[in-house]
Amino acid sequence: MTAKKKQVESRSPSPSLGEYVYQQLLKEIREGKYHPGERIRESVVSKDLEVSRTPVREAIRRLQSEGKLILEPQRGAVVAELDSQEVAELYVLRQQLEGVAARFAAQHASSSEVASMEYILEECYKAADDPREHNQLNWELHHAIYRAAHNRFLLKAFAALSDSMALLRGVKYIPEGRPQKLYEEHKRIIEAIKQQDPDAADQAAQAHIKNAFQMHLQSDFERRSAKS
Repeated sequence: MTAKKKQVESRSPSPSLGEYVYQQLLKEIREGKYHPGERIRESVVSKDLEVSRTPVREAIRRLQSEGKLILEPQRGAVVAELDSQEVAELYVLRQQLEGVAARFAAQHASSSEVASMEYILEECYKAADDPREHNQLNWELHHAIYRAAHNRFLLKAFAALSDSMALLRGVKYIPEGRPQKLYEEHKRIIEAIKQQDPDAADQAAQAHIKNAFQMHLQSDFERRSAKS
């Protein structure tokens, strides 16, 4: 047993180890290590976190009960994907929330917050050939806009939706050519925030989410058609 494992297990009885694994897996889903439709292997998690498989199974059962994981025959635990109705409902809500966040950011963002958005955008552009990295940076940019809105209740709404929004992500939902369009759409949002134009920021953010929804529907349709 390694020193790291001894330290964790010495201060944490089995139920706490299960909580520890649960929090780690939830964090990795949120941060894009695991995308919708991807398998989570007990053996890999056990090795990475240096715990036995018992707390890993406990964490997987908990995530399954919350709808974040599903169990598939011959595959085991897989990150869940939202159904078409859930996707539609979430995008409708996101469109409004993202518009409000951009509007508030145009009113309250500091120069350093705008600079941070611009930096993330350029990093996102550089990662265009790495869909997983691009996806994560895209997520970070949206989070930066919410933080720049300086509204605690808006941040709480973002946090409440973060798990569901994580189930929207995935490399298969970034069609060819989309990274360039994403860059242009994000640039318009940031420029409106920089110019302190709430109306333009709101409109650009809502248009961006509307386009993202259309891309998601197109990618999902093409993927399902290919299977049939």
